Amino acid sequence: MTGLRTAAILVVFILPILSACTTGIAEFQLYEQAYNAQAAEANKVLDRLARAERVVARRSDPSLTKVYDFDPDKAAYYVDAGDPPLTGAIRSGLKSVTTYNALLAGLANGESATALTTRTGTLYSNLLATAQALSVAAGVSTAFVPGAQALAGRLLPLIEQAEKLRNRAEFRRKLLEAYPDMRALLVRLRDGTKEMYAVIFRSYVKRGVIRNRGIPAADVPKLQADRKLLAGWVILMDQTLVSMDAATNAVLAGASSADVSVLMDASVDLRVLAERVRDASNPQ
Repeated sequence: MTGLRTAAILVVFILPILSACTTGIAEFQLYEQAYNAQAAEANKVLDRLARAERVVARRSDPSLTKVYDFDPDKAAYYVDAGDPPLTGAIRSGLKSVTTYNALLAGLANGESATALTTRTGTLYSNLLATAQALSVAAGVSTAFVPGAQALAGRLLPLIEQAEKLRNRAEFRRKLLEAYPDMRALLVRLRDGTKEMYAVIFRSYVKRGVIRNRGIPAADVPKLQADRKLLAGWVILMDQTLVSMDAATNAVLAGASSADVSVLMDASVDLRVLAERVRDASNPQ
């Protein structure tokens, strides 16, 4: 890291946090900001996936475009609002991971047992919604869903147990016990990007087009832009996993000065990377 880059990071990211921080560790607040910057890029990808998923579904199911038919279970395909099944399952899974991170933040900030219980209840509700969304997506996905369902199934009872705890040490231990599966859920989301890209690819395919694997030449640059957007999110998730490991060590496993230093470095890297990915996906 050059001296100039270090100075820029201190001014833009770290100093405002240190000056505003009254509780908890400033390093973890920096991590929260970095994680949320990554999540913002994720939502761009998922918005694009939702549009592609509707296109593919409407082509494969003629009843979706006929005004004389209505199936309440297919409502997400009729209108361009909300998420269709695969997108909804992935977005819900990401929301569960985000809520877990917010819970870590509450623990780091010294929140009361009552506040932590409320956060844990939110995480349980989000995980339950994820499990339900995965059940709906099972009909349209064969790669992403099974592993994610298994993870949600293991996490639900752990978080339910944590919700009943009032001892901070026991609460911390239960969250640490849940971390491997929470981390694995993010890995599953990362691996699911291959399936996401396949859906986006299929949305461009037109009947009768022979070249470019069925994609009109005019749409190839759009597909390239979508691939770039998706690749940027994968790179962000890889760095997010590094940052989450550091955050867990710092907050749950008992922070040493070395753990806190690693957390700050990983968070700075994630935030800077998120800015670069955002700029790359939105060229001037």
